[in-house]
Amino acid sequence: MRRAEILAGLAVLLVGAPLAFMFASALADGEVRRREAPLRAILGSDAFEALARGEQTDQHYLGNDRLAPDFTLQDREGRAWRLSDHRGKVVVLNFWTITCQPCVEEMPTLEELARIVGERDDVELVTISTDRTWDQVSTVVAPTSPLTVLLDPDKAIVRDRFGTRLYPETWVIDRDGVIRLRVDGPREWSSAIAVDAIESFL
Repeated sequence: MRRAEILAGLAVLLVGAPLAFMFASALADGEVRRREAPLRAILGSDAFEALARGEQTDQHYLGNDRLAPDFTLQDREGRAWRLSDHRGKVVVLNFWTITCQPCVEEMPTLEELARIVGERDDVELVTISTDRTWDQVSTVVAPTSPLTVLLDPDKAIVRDRFGTRLYPETWVIDRDGVIRLRVDGPREWSSAIAVDAIESFL
């Protein structure tokens, strides 16, 4: 009887161990896919896969080894806004201009995102316009907008420091000032999936 019990126990172990391993692997894989889902949705699966493999692409960036260049620009009220003053927060930077139709179409989703994150102290949303004057900016973003808007008419920051030449372009910078994501082209930034993507860097 004892031998039969031992054999039965070994049989259960031989069958159960692989099943337990497969179950644990499936759970781990599911968790990875859950965490990746927002970034896959924002970037597209093909771009996400390429970037995850460390391949360079013409569009987008995903990584954790580039410190964002520091800069100071003025807001509408003439107050200085400095990137390094916002360490400890995830900073979402959007570069745009009024002559860019996709930028203009994207702006309401950024304003809604500003409302969504406005009550938080761990995320900051900032848009940087390369237009010449605040009057021009006001044709798209009203002075009462919840957005923090900065002006870079000489493109000294947008083009010379960040290398942006096509708009809109959005950068996500983590709490340590490291660039984690760059998205080329317009997105629905107020969508739940976009908010999840931003929160994945908290």
